[in-house]
Amino acid sequence: MQKFFSFLGRLCFCFAFIISGIAKIVRWDATEQELVNQMLDALSKSYQQPWAQAILDRVIPLAPMVLLAATIVELGAALLIVSGIGVRLGALILCLYLIPVTFIFHNFWDLQGAAQQLQIVMFLKNLSIFGGGLLLLAFGSGQKRVSVSK
Repeated sequence: MQKFFSFLGRLCFCFAFIISGIAKIVRWDATEQELVNQMLDALSKSYQQPWAQAILDRVIPLAPMVLLAATIVELGAALLIVSGIGVRLGALILCLYLIPVTFIFHNFWDLQGAAQQLQIVMFLKNLSIFGGGLLLLAFGSGQKRVSVSK
């Protein structure tokens, strides 16, 4: 039962990343435009900070590459975790990925009303996923390893 539940838990943990990665591929142009819009929104909120504008000016033209990297990270790391082959590595990659994604795309502190409430929920969801990733990082696949000593 432990192997089954461990696999099922890893699959549930990764399901959102797998669906998100596939959606990026299926809706590539629309997703790229959403990414550019989010970057432009961040640029407009940089409040004339030269360092922030310099970074965004360099990153916006790279949106297709950023999207490709995000797709590879989501699908690749999720497959490492689900397969049980590279659970800790996949968890580390997804935890590192979630840090900027959560702060950039779920910036509830810049919003008000219903939009703010939605982004608070999304931010907390990502925080919970991050916590699950830390557990995978700490415990790996969750399957007991039995060592045989002679």
